[in-house]
Amino acid sequence: MKIDPLFEQQATEWRSRSIELAHWVMLRLVNRTDVWGRYLKPQHRENQAGERNSAITAPFRDERGKVFLGVSSLEKHFKARDGGGVLGIHSTGSDGSCRWLAIDIDRHDEEDLSVTAEGNFVAAQVWFRRLVEMGFDPLLIDSNGRGGFHLWIAFEQPIENATVCRFADSLVADFERLGLDARPETFPGDFRYGHYGSWLRLPGLHHTHSFYSRLWNDEPQADEPFLSGHAAIDRLLAMQPAPIVVCERQGLVPKRRTVCVDFDGVIHSYLSGWQGEAVIADPPIHRVDLAISQLRKNFRVVVYSARCRTPEGIQAIRAWLARNNIEVDDVCEHKPPAFVYVDDRAVHFTGNWEDTIQQIHQFRK
Repeated sequence: MKIDPLFEQQATEWRSRSIELAHWVMLRLVNRTDVWGRYLKPQHRENQAGERNSAITAPFRDERGKVFLGVSSLEKHFKARDGGGVLGIHSTGSDGSCRWLAIDIDRHDEEDLSVTAEGNFVAAQVWFRRLVEMGFDPLLIDSNGRGGFHLWIAFEQPIENATVCRFADSLVADFERLGLDARPETFPGDFRYGHYGSWLRLPGLHHTHSFYSRLWNDEPQADEPFLSGHAAIDRLLAMQPAPIVVCERQGLVPKRRTVCVDFDGVIHSYLSGWQGEAVIADPPIHRVDLAISQLRKNFRVVVYSARCRTPEGIQAIRAWLARNNIEVDDVCEHKPPAFVYVDDRAVHFTGNWEDTIQQIHQFRK
């Protein structure tokens, strides 16, 4: 097979900066590390029944919760020599937060004359310039060398999924006027708790073609319309995440990470001990109202307790909080995913099970 020297040069340049790129992706783009997208090797994309599948959600089901996406995995993506090493990242975190928005302007079928590379590029440029006017620093990526483009922006802080989806809808609402037959796919998609949601391939090697991402050169009077190799990587790493003030002007609301707080012994002083789910006999812990108020400036504070196993217990907590002028964001029926859990009866695992067993035996009754 004939070797393309230009492709090999670009491959060498992307591989040489794999560590730098991996750290950048982890810092700016990764929304969750428990799952990610992975493309299969070309020879494994068709099963014995003739069914084709080019990608999977990684890791395998029995490894989830044990194996996580990290810098070393991302580094392998940028060192990949074929589509089997190419990765994608999920567009929404498990808590409904988003660190980026992307528009995928596809051209998979080159024989479909209703979709042209030129038409896709015109639409991508219009949306790119619109984002610049709003104060964003977008990246316009030639994703496959055949008329497919990815348009990315990143946020300085995680943003609420629903507001990102609304913003994306408004941004691409004029797709027909711009000559596209179909609305381009936008990331993130709608968020539902318990669902992983959509993922998008990272820049770098294409999963099917011998092609490395090129970035549109938006510098005035640029000699080349697209940057490749080191120049493309430099532009990628230079992307500035949008400050919150820019996001809020466009209706993009910052996501408050969740702090899950136990009730008895943390909010309720619990001096009288357990008397049933609906019996809350004691006053609040001193100044807990001020502490929770302070927390809620930056976090979503929810309460979860053993009392929440019955509707009467949940109602009793809500009524008690109201009587004591303590405002939280929710009282949860089930233990929610959270940034941190605050519990008066927690044992901190340090990595040594002998120490942990000793802590459990010494734990106060």
